[in-house]
Amino acid sequence: MHKVLLVAMSAALAMGSPGPWQRSARGAVTGEHVRRSVERAVAYLRQTQRRGAWPDSGHRGGTTAMAVLALLHAGVPASDPAVVRGVATLDKVSNDATYVVSLKAQVYATLNDPAHREQLQATADWLARTQLTTGMWSYGLMHGRTRGGGDNSNTQFALLGLHEAAKAGIRVPQTVWQNSRRHFTNIQAPDGGWGYRNERRSYGSMTAAGVASLYIVGQRLHVAGPRVFINGAYPSCGQYQQNTVLAAGLKWLADNFSVRQNPNKGATWLHYYLYGLERVGMVSGMRNFGPHDWFREGAEHLVNTQGHNGNWGRGVYDTAFGLLFLSKGNRPVLIQKLKWRSLREPSWNRNIHDLENLTAFIDDKFGKRVTWQTTTLELPLTELRVSPILFITGHEFPIFTDPEKTKLRAFVETGGTLLCEACCGSKPYAEGFRRFAAETFPEYRLRALGAEHPVFRSHFRMNQRYGLAGMEIGCRTGVFFSPKALSCLWELQTIPKFSALALKLGTNIAAYATGKELLADKLDKVELPSQRKDEAPVEVPRGAVRIARLIHDGDYRADIHVESHMALMLRDQAKVDVVARGRHLRATDEKIFEYPILFMTGHYTFALPDAEIAALRTYLDRGGFLLADSCCGRKAFDKSFREMVAKLYPNKSLKALPANHPIYTGQVGVLLGEVRYRRILADQLKSRGTTRPPLEAITLKGRTAILYSKYDWSCAVEGDNPYSCRGYADADGRKLALNLFLYAISY
Repeated sequence: MHKVLLVAMSAALAMGSPGPWQRSARGAVTGEHVRRSVERAVAYLRQTQRRGAWPDSGHRGGTTAMAVLALLHAGVPASDPAVVRGVATLDKVSNDATYVVSLKAQVYATLNDPAHREQLQATADWLARTQLTTGMWSYGLMHGRTRGGGDNSNTQFALLGLHEAAKAGIRVPQTVWQNSRRHFTNIQAPDGGWGYRNERRSYGSMTAAGVASLYIVGQRLHVAGPRVFINGAYPSCGQYQQNTVLAAGLKWLADNFSVRQNPNKGATWLHYYLYGLERVGMVSGMRNFGPHDWFREGAEHLVNTQGHNGNWGRGVYDTAFGLLFLSKGNRPVLIQKLKWRSLREPSWNRNIHDLENLTAFIDDKFGKRVTWQTTTLELPLTELRVSPILFITGHEFPIFTDPEKTKLRAFVETGGTLLCEACCGSKPYAEGFRRFAAETFPEYRLRALGAEHPVFRSHFRMNQRYGLAGMEIGCRTGVFFSPKALSCLWELQTIPKFSALALKLGTNIAAYATGKELLADKLDKVELPSQRKDEAPVEVPRGAVRIARLIHDGDYRADIHVESHMALMLRDQAKVDVVARGRHLRATDEKIFEYPILFMTGHYTFALPDAEIAALRTYLDRGGFLLADSCCGRKAFDKSFREMVAKLYPNKSLKALPANHPIYTGQVGVLLGEVRYRRILADQLKSRGTTRPPLEAITLKGRTAILYSKYDWSCAVEGDNPYSCRGYADADGRKLALNLFLYAISY
């Protein structure tokens, strides 16, 4: 906090020296480092709680509110005894100190519990009522009178409390936002920063407070013209009046950036300043301040300076500030907005709060609270893939260079999803997008998505398709295109019918793109499927196993990289050489006999002609092996495959493998253990996995000739994450695939 409150905290618990076991090398901090640091900080806060409260210094209930807020954001459930006891303590604390009331408001809003709705309303009402005519807040009231003059520290905390209350549905008078907007705009220092009151010398924690506060009030006020949506467009789209003030504040933070000191204040209030950086980074969606990755650098500093007992700085408050920085800043990045070059601004960012509002609406619907950020194509592919979705919006479509198109294609091919939107229904954007799609993905077609597409039921069940189109890349829709406005409606939020539709559609696209699986934290390393041809094993002239893919009149090319990825797995894990270059053959091709193993997959209905049925039967009778799976567990392919087998061998049927089969026992490959299902299959079967995947086979004279899985394992080998894949989780699916191929080779 500031002045009285933080100075009073100097007598609190002292910081221990950093534990060498938890340090990260410079620039090498990982998600695991952060998670371990968070766990230690949570443990420290638990240990320092006494009879439901934490020791107060300065303001009754302030320490407790700060600790409870940090625990909640660190993922400690509301039902946890430490949280329950802390909230019960806060319920007894009267509303008379600005810091405490604002923190209580944030706690009650985070709880999102109807039982505390009345308390949340009371805190918001008190904060609105105690705002000074200057637009600031003081330390609060004593005997009904204002304590001290207003300051920027109390003011930013009051706005944070009101902001969270407003997001929870509490009505806040517009004059509150207007007064504070005027205050922070009028007292900005010439250098672009802010001080504690009206000092001309800016410093870090107060500049972060000023920027975050302007973002908070700007979300509600800084829209030029009426907040209306007319004929599919937003007349005031892209028009903001706060940009010059915010730009100066952000430039100050970039120019004076540090995570080791509070700029212009040294070590004073360092953790309070880091907490401010986190708020600015999260509310703005900015990945970097200037050249600095604010979260990575801040996380590295906190990990390396955490005490042996899990605390930072002056005890509970600084530990809570550090915990809030790490736990909120490390939230999974669901979607990134692409910052693209344009002569006109703000072409790429016409709706500043669109993704902020969308991710707030999504909240923890997928198991974790998520965030968003901006990005550029100057970053490597691994940095772009930190999020599953890349959002490209504008009134005109960007002109990408050939290397940029190659990178965008690689983003999709490695499992990412492009979401492109013609802001305000812009026809020039739509025309530019279609040219881009044809040039970048020439072998795929852009199609309007039908009502049967799973994106319309991935989370909300939707009857309106809103003109959404997409491109099928392998097993999934990897590119979505909306010819109608989405970002405007996310920005406006409250346009009858349209905003609710747009927010639900955005949620469904996110659910489809992620498979509703838990996302990795921001600093977790992204493992990309191999896309480079020179990473595949070269042709081995002698002794190498040769595998061909069987052509059929369905989509036989589904999961096109399975053979090359399996070759790498077999080489690295089983020391088996496999010819990696894919060969696609029809059953009637004489070259089929050069390949002891045929692989077959697909999504849709197919039927082999009689001549190909006869040729495939000859191949199998002569010792060939057919390994197949239903890609994404599609029932259409499964039905067609069973019909094909019935034509091949009318007197035989697919039989389940026995429990002692080598594939299950680990006599080939690895011991499987539990093979976990992907979420959609787990929900359908009401089970998280199985120790015996339902494999089936046809045997000829005691030899397995056909081995089939009705649930998908090829997507795990391919490395993508299609929403509708009824199959096995990546790691377990790859283990199963290894055993299947080794069995095919060995028996």
